[in-house]
Parts: sequence; C-alpha cells; structure tokens
Amino acid sequence: MTRLWWALGVIALILSIPAAYAVALVLPAGYDFRAYWLAAHHLVTGAPVYEPLGATLGQPDEFHYLPLVAVPFILTLPLSIADANVVWTILQLALAAVVGFVLIRPLPFAARPWAAAAYVFFLPTVLEVTLGNVDLICIALALLAWHLRHRVNAAVVPYAAALGIKFLPLSLLPFYLAAGYTKIVARAFLVGVAVLAVTTPFLAGPMAEFVALLPRYLDTGWVRIHADREDPAWLATIAWSDQFPLVLLLVAVGLSFLFGRNAARDRARETDWHHLALALSPYITPFGFVWTTYLIASLPLFSVTFARALALRGVARVAALAGLFLCWLCMQAVQTRVLWPLVAHGLGVLGLMAIALVLMARETRQTEGRSMPEVRATSTASG
Repeated sequence: MTRLWWALGVIALILSIPAAYAVALVLPAGYDFRAYWLAAHHLVTGAPVYEPLGATLGQPDEFHYLPLVAVPFILTLPLSIADANVVWTILQLALAAVVGFVLIRPLPFAARPWAAAAYVFFLPTVLEVTLGNVDLICIALALLAWHLRHRVNAAVVPYAAALGIKFLPLSLLPFYLAAGYTKIVARAFLVGVAVLAVTTPFLAGPMAEFVALLPRYLDTGWVRIHADREDPAWLATIAWSDQFPLVLLLVAVGLSFLFGRNAARDRARETDWHHLALALSPYITPFGFVWTTYLIASLPLFSVTFARALALRGVARVAALAGLFLCWLCMQAVQTRVLWPLVAHGLGVLGLMAIALVLMARETRQTEGRSMPEVRATSTASG
C-alpha cells in the first residue's frame, strides 16, 4: 500500500509540473525582477531610483526597498534585462528546489511526492518564481537562521538579512525575543546598523529618496489603487481603512510573541512554534495581506503539520489531511477586482494554524496521558 500511494503521488507530481508551467505562462514573467534590475541600473547611472514624491505609487517597475537591496543586482547589468531575467528565474527555480527539498525530506516516504506536487502547484510559489520576487530568499534565510540558532554568531547574518531585505518575516522579531534568542536579535541589529553606516555614504541620494517616501508607503491609498479590489463595497470599506492593517499588525505581533513564549517553555517543539510565527508574516508587514506571494511563509508550517497529521490514525487522520487540503486550496484562490480571494487566503492561513495548534494540543494530551500511570506509580511507591 505504501508503494501504491507513493506511485500515485509521483503521478500527481508529474501532472503538477505542466500545470504550474501553464499558470506561469499567463503571468507577467519577471515583473518584479524588472524593478530590481532597473533600480540597479539607476544606481550605476545616477538616475533617481524611486518615484517622485507626488507620483502615484504601485506602477510597474517601481522599487520599494532599501537601496542596498538593489546593489547585488548590479551583477546582472552586463546582460540585457530579458537575459538577466532568464538567469534570475533559473536561480529562483534552484532556490525553490532547495527549500522544497529541505521541507519535504523529513516526511514519510509515501507522502513526499504528494507534498512535492502540492509545493510545485502552490500558486504563491508559482507567482514568486515567475515574477522574480525576493520573498523566497527571505524565507530561505529565515529557515537557515533558525537552523543555526544554537550557534549565535552563525545565525546573525541570515537573520539580519531575512528581516532587512524586505521586512517580510518581521513576525520573527517578537518571536525570537520571547523565545529567548535575544542575542541573535541584538547582534543582528548591530550588523544591520553597521552595514547601513558603511554603505549609506555611497548611497546617500537613493537613501534620502527612500526615507522621503516612507510615509507614503504606509498610506493605504496607493495599495488600494494598485490592488484594484473594491467589491463588495462593505468589505472594501473595512480592508482599506487605516485601522484594519493596524489591527492585523497588533494581532500578529501578539501571537508571534505568544508563540515565542511557548517555544521557550516547549523546546522539544520550538520549531513548530517558529513556523507558526513565520506563517503570520503576511499580517505583520504593512499591507502584506494583499500580496499572494507572501503566503509562501506558510510552507514550513504546512510541512510540519502534514507530518503530524500523517502520524494520526482513522477518522482523525482523514479529517486533518482534508483540513490541510482545504487550507491549501484557499490559498490558491484567484479572482481580480474582488476582495474574496484575500479573505480566502486569510482563512487558509488561520485554518492551517488552527489545525497545527489542535494537533499539537492533542499530542500534548497523549504525552501527559502516557506519563500519568508512571507518576501515580511513583507517588504510591514513595508514600
């Protein structure tokens, strides 16, 4: 039976590859990479890297990150923008393969091709690679930093880079502090300050442009125009209010901190708590709930929860796996002009987190149940 399920999973994986490719073909290839390449070109030529203060933000080819993020892309300038995008896409595919291997390898043999198929045909992954974004780099660096957490100095640079490139995994800041990894946070902060101090004199003009635009980046107006999602009207009133992103931010910070406290008390499962905090990334970053690619932050939590669901038996196993599939399906939702896909994405993340927490609580009860007879026997013997 194991080999049969494995074979069926291989078929699913084979089918997922052309399906993902078909989706990629209808997307604007290199849409985000163009912004990075052009920003690097502007750094070299001295042209303005950012949009003028009065411009409408959210237009194609805009660069929204620290000027330092554009510096590595200077290496691609000898190539045309089209050829550079091909190289970048290949690098993205290679990184996606590495991240997928790391997440899927711990799973049982028969489950691996099924997980690989879900990973390959995961819309946020397809978008990330096709558009050429840097979200996957941030997630990979965050996972590397967590892997190296017990070697503080080794974890500092990937942690600082993960949070500094795009602020995507910012939920890991309250998590690390609450989990007791304050040395990593403090040293990463010093590294970030040192890097900015060294590079800013060479990037003074672009840095001044970036700082001047910061207040506008925090305004919901440009995101609303860019997202172009106004239906239903009552939901648009909530989603595009000034309060809604703030509420999401506060909830995400609070939960990340709580998960960190739990990790400090539950070292055996601290990785699960870390992945729960990482899954909150879209909601702690300003307007992160809008960007579908941010949902790749849920992939590590999918991996550990899938493994835990497979360890169940009977109805509980079927229910957990069905729930995970529905969460995955919610994150696949696509429809322009309306806000319901964003709601579906949020329900997918919340559902995934709920399943993970329920399975962890169930595991805790079983562990305590097994230990109770032993405790009673010890108490009787000592009495």
